Amino acid sequence: MAADRPSGDAPLLERLAGLPPVSVAELITLLEALPDLSKEPLFAGLVGVDEQGEPAVHPLLTAVVEHLGQRPEGTCYAALLEALTGMWNAAVRGAVVARLRNAGLPADDLLLRLQQLSPTLGFQADNREWARQWLADPAAQDAQLVQQCVVRLLLALRGLAEARARLLADSGSHPPKEAR
Repeated sequence: MAADRPSGDAPLLERLAGLPPVSVAELITLLEALPDLSKEPLFAGLVGVDEQGEPAVHPLLTAVVEHLGQRPEGTCYAALLEALTGMWNAAVRGAVVARLRNAGLPADDLLLRLQQLSPTLGFQADNREWARQWLADPAAQDAQLVQQCVVRLLLALRGLAEARARLLADSGSHPPKEAR
């Protein structure tokens, strides 16, 4: 709660927004320069070994980096917000559908009700086929989206951490007092 927070503390998203921008191009350059992704705490779970015992990056990490690379001018902070938004929308979709189903709303009425509730849930009339597929198996439909968002979040945090590291390292022997 904001009232419980000491006056010097700022919420995490505000602190991250206040960092110097880190472009996706900078993030990709950083990733390419890392000698061993398995030694990076954020990515260790996405790196393993292939059949020949060679280091191998999870295909999802590769796919998300490639997708981010389509907008090299984008920022890590924007990628962070996109990741959080995607996970939030998936969570809300699942929660709303569960509540409506538990209330006994018939399947035919469920889609109509979802379209009326919020445009950000993705149930617009122009996307009916996706909505029907999603309603048939919400977990399967959103699982991949959430996984991609988690990887995007990790990548964005690593880029933002680099900006913070630069600030700390460049401030000399007396780093600024960091809010908790």
